[in-house]
Amino acid sequence: MKTPFAVISDLHANLEALEAVLADIDAQGLGEIACLGDIVGYGPDPGPVADLVRERATKAVAGNHDWALINRPLGFNPLAKDVIEYTRDMLEPKFYHLFGETRERWAYLEGLPTVLEEGDLAFVHASLRDPLMDYCFGDRHPMWNPKQLEEIFPKVKRICFAGHTHYPAVIRDDAVCWYPKDDAPRFPLEAGRKYIVNVGSVGQPRDGDPRACYAVFEGDAVRYRRVPYDVERTRDKIIAIDAIEVRLGDRLREGK
Repeated sequence: MKTPFAVISDLHANLEALEAVLADIDAQGLGEIACLGDIVGYGPDPGPVADLVRERATKAVAGNHDWALINRPLGFNPLAKDVIEYTRDMLEPKFYHLFGETRERWAYLEGLPTVLEEGDLAFVHASLRDPLMDYCFGDRHPMWNPKQLEEIFPKVKRICFAGHTHYPAVIRDDAVCWYPKDDAPRFPLEAGRKYIVNVGSVGQPRDGDPRACYAVFEGDAVRYRRVPYDVERTRDKIIAIDAIEVRLGDRLREGK
């Protein structure tokens, strides 16, 4: 991919957040987008969100929710499982969908790989140790586990872009962690070091900031963008759907 490019992850069927992020990406003049999965799950608009990813993403990998949509939600909590079943009812082609958009969308989601590599860059939903389910948190999170880095970093050539935690952070190969702030959104990348770049979440941030989050890779640095969107509209859509618990809409207000 040609730098600079945008990296988005964990969209979770949040159309308002994705549309706001895509508008910001366009305003930044970024021509290419990598999507790190979890296109569906939790949110009310899986079809339109999947269609936008198909249209706009230069490359994309599957997240655990995308995988569960196609293969069954094994190990999911009841809230997440209910939304996956609702999403399958909406998106899975029926016998009369022999051709057309419904079948093409399903085929796209079904065909997403779990890992993509381009030179010394890797794109994955969770980690190169476990592409779908590994939670690689930074040192501010109670699930911080520096021992797991000893297994992950040998698999990283230079930079691994990841999501899954919904918590933006850059982790260096010496376990130094950096977190973006509004007054310091850019982190320089040193030559000769390896990095895990967690790009945060577009559709369901969990770092206490309700604004959608994505990252821009500039070659020698990573820059984060926070984008406000119409949270209340998304929440209202969730409340109107019996299969999605209200709390999944309420949490969008606080970014948790």
